[in-house]
Amino acid sequence: MPRKQRHFVQSLARGLNVLQAFSAEHSRLTLSQISERTGFNVVAVQRYTDTLMEMGFLKRNRHREFFLGPGVLSLGFAFLNRTELKKIAEEYISEFSDRVGRTLNMAILDGAEIIFIYRKEVHRFLSYDLHAGSKLPAHCTGSGKCLLAGLDDVSLRELLHSADLYRVTAHTIVDPEMLWKDLMLTRKRGYSIADREWISDLYSVGVPIINREEKMEAAVNLSLSLEEAKGDHLRDMLNQFIELGHSLSLAMGYQGPYPVIPIADPSGDAR
Repeated sequence: MPRKQRHFVQSLARGLNVLQAFSAEHSRLTLSQISERTGFNVVAVQRYTDTLMEMGFLKRNRHREFFLGPGVLSLGFAFLNRTELKKIAEEYISEFSDRVGRTLNMAILDGAEIIFIYRKEVHRFLSYDLHAGSKLPAHCTGSGKCLLAGLDDVSLRELLHSADLYRVTAHTIVDPEMLWKDLMLTRKRGYSIADREWISDLYSVGVPIINREEKMEAAVNLSLSLEEAKGDHLRDMLNQFIELGHSLSLAMGYQGPYPVIPIADPSGDAR
């Protein structure tokens, strides 16, 4: 067994061992199962899982099973560069972005926020410095509303009534019931709209990326100025953008109708 480094931190190593207990074959684990796979007693595992949940690295479903949370991605963007989704996104999103001259973002849900996992910037008409790893509120952004609409009803209700739905602009929807109704419309149409909800002069649309298991892997958003978000120009851009989402989903193995918002399994299966 190799010697430990002089400044080796045992508690940190054990926390990482807990994360390493999860795999493709063991994506959901109970406390006792984590204890068995790590060799740590259940009391210690409870402390580690509580800490990892607080930091967003683990999540827990209603069956008290733990699974890896999106926070893990914030530590592993070098790995993300090698994933199937990232490679597909680079090809399809980059081509679309260059063709229409617009910035696009791909994001996943992390609680009441979204994390950008890919961004293709063409020209900046915002003062924000956004990049892979950046976080934004989910309740008022195009991709965020798309991802929220994909939660099961119980999880969505819980999130809307526990999250801080703070006002960003005069058009931000901050009432949980009003946002619920808006997200039900998102489910019905198959894509989301955030009209001046995050930036007062920005119209944003979000479409889902669906995999072969018919689960939403991520969402992509396209933002337009209010002048662009009118009439024939808006319809043309929207049709092209929906086709992009469909192409991304086909590349991920999805074969069903599109656009559609797939609803997550309430058991809490990790996406």
